[in-house]
Amino acid sequence: MKEDSIETSDAAIAPKRMRIPWSFLLGAVVAAAVAGGVAYNASSKTQMAAAPPPATPVKIARAAVFDIPHVVEVVGTVDSLNDTLIRTQVEGVLTAVNFNEGDLVREGDLLAAIDDRPYRAALAAAQAQLARDRTALAVAERELARAQALLRQNVTSAQIVDQRSAEVEQLRATIALDEANVESAQVNLSFTKIYSPTTGRVGLREVDPGNLVRTGDVNGIASVVQMDPVSVVFSVPQQLLAELKNHVRSSNGGGVAIVDRGSDQRIQGRLAAFDNRIGDGTGTARVRAVFDNEDERLTPGAFVSLELQTSVSAQAIVIPKVAVRLGIDGSFVFRIRDGVAERVPVSIGYNDDDIAVVNDGIQAGDAVVTDGYSRLRPSARAEIVEEAPVENPTVMRVAGGAAR
Repeated sequence: MKEDSIETSDAAIAPKRMRIPWSFLLGAVVAAAVAGGVAYNASSKTQMAAAPPPATPVKIARAAVFDIPHVVEVVGTVDSLNDTLIRTQVEGVLTAVNFNEGDLVREGDLLAAIDDRPYRAALAAAQAQLARDRTALAVAERELARAQALLRQNVTSAQIVDQRSAEVEQLRATIALDEANVESAQVNLSFTKIYSPTTGRVGLREVDPGNLVRTGDVNGIASVVQMDPVSVVFSVPQQLLAELKNHVRSSNGGGVAIVDRGSDQRIQGRLAAFDNRIGDGTGTARVRAVFDNEDERLTPGAFVSLELQTSVSAQAIVIPKVAVRLGIDGSFVFRIRDGVAERVPVSIGYNDDDIAVVNDGIQAGDAVVTDGYSRLRPSARAEIVEEAPVENPTVMRVAGGAAR
């Protein structure tokens, strides 16, 4: 009995073992892992903040100095300097046509002939009338001289002398009329031969030999169009008119060229004339330019594209147009100095599809970003991966196609 009591008391005195739930252990492990990840991320961010960002790769061009012509693109219409519709000036039957359609004829070439028999007869009649009246005048003048002699001898009266004198004056007037009729008949006879009034290309024939032609025929016989040189008529805004006239006076003819967009060839010409008024309701003025056309490449009536020089920026700072960006406060460029990007406001005086003239903000030799600016920020590091020169636009226009 004692032993049993002793064992019971020992069991009561010994401490009981505690059982820890598995869920509690799993939560502790997860919490430790999360705490370790947070600590690692904080350490990584600290290391990244300490490392500088990589340089942005950019392409640049260096500002250059050129004389830049200001060029305006317009559309004009080719117009012949002499476009003549050949019409008859007398009525008659067309007996001959001495040209083929499309021929090149010279000034004074015989183009057509009209039956001249009625006009030769009219000329002969006028000449005969003139001869008859001249004979009558000679007789009247002798009668007047005889009457004057008799009057000095008091054999006849002054009235007879006055009658003979009036007859002479009347016949002289009649002869003057006859001479005018002869000249008119000669002119009409000359109209039966139709000559080219200018050197040019003959168009399509409107009538054939054997047809009766009249002075009132609307279509005439054919047309002769001067092909070399030719002119181009175009319109410019009135705001450019004064500037363009000043440039023409200072450059002895100005600068204008026809541009062939297919081959990029240019035909050089000169400004010849300005219209004497601004177009009603259009705000534009018409201008005529003249071009050599020996190869007859330009056809009257055709539309052509023109490059028109209005002025020149002498010794201007030039950068590629693609380098100029538009911001809220105006135009700007990214300039690279010592590997760092700077945002520089600029004032643009002139630009075209390729270049921009900078009035203020950039100096010659400055490196401006032409590609990669979308990833740049002011004071950001930049790495120049390519540098391209700024080409002279005048040289580019000549090199871009054959200019003549």
